[in-house]
Amino acid sequence: MISSDLINGQFPSPHSRLEFFRPGIRLAPTLVAGLLLILASGQLRAGTPVEPPEESSGDVPFSSSLSTGWDSLYMFRGVNQLPGPAGYGSSLSWTALSLGWSPTAQDSFTLASWAAFGLSQSDYKEIDTSLTYTRTMGSLSLSAAYSLYAVLSSPGGLYSHELSVSAAYTITRGAFTFTPSIDYAYTLGPSPGQGGYVDADTGYLEARLDADLPLYRDYLHAAPWVAAGFNFGYSTTDTFTPFTGADHFELGLSFPITLAKNLNLAPYFAYSHTWLPLAGTRRDTPWAGVSVTFSF
Repeated sequence: MISSDLINGQFPSPHSRLEFFRPGIRLAPTLVAGLLLILASGQLRAGTPVEPPEESSGDVPFSSSLSTGWDSLYMFRGVNQLPGPAGYGSSLSWTALSLGWSPTAQDSFTLASWAAFGLSQSDYKEIDTSLTYTRTMGSLSLSAAYSLYAVLSSPGGLYSHELSVSAAYTITRGAFTFTPSIDYAYTLGPSPGQGGYVDADTGYLEARLDADLPLYRDYLHAAPWVAAGFNFGYSTTDTFTPFTGADHFELGLSFPITLAKNLNLAPYFAYSHTWLPLAGTRRDTPWAGVSVTFSF
């Protein structure tokens, strides 16, 4: 599945959906709609007026990237997506295309697509598409996105429509960069039995901290991250029971390597611990992967 990570060059994975409440309480669609309106307005009412958006100049900036990668497991939002009939899970091969347009210095739109194929389970096929709007105000970025997930290996295909909002703040200390972020995703449906594979009117919240530390000039970096997930009926326990609450904690470390001006290689290692038994997932899961990205 596509999440906001895809827009930042990291490509996660389908089925579990990127817990501060007691069971039975969910974020209402009206709250999501309100957040989207706030993002669209591009105004922060904190007592300091925000300058109006800059008009687009004659030169319209475009950006794009093409990536491909391999993951030893298909982990998404703390859940092993392809546990398989034997063993613990299937490895995954994927390809992603991202197209960006920035009409102003503060505003950008990104259209992204992610296609994945199971390797151990060679019949698994998934194609996801997302459209994201991002408003940048200094070190703060606010985003709103629509995503369509399509699992094509199931008879007739299974689909899920999702809205998400996110916020990220970039902190620079010398050569080091730290980016705390939060992302909330709301599933529109359809529900299982109606062409979907995740219950409608469910949500998932992820809080994350990313860092970028240069190791050797601009050629080699260390990019560690830590994340915590909170479920609002989106994922299920190992008895397939929906729940609300914290579900997992994740650590990871990537080593982006610049091979050429527009070509990057990024191997990574990650570990996830679940706070309760999740469907198809062990309490402690290590996995790894690698990706190659060409920007043009």
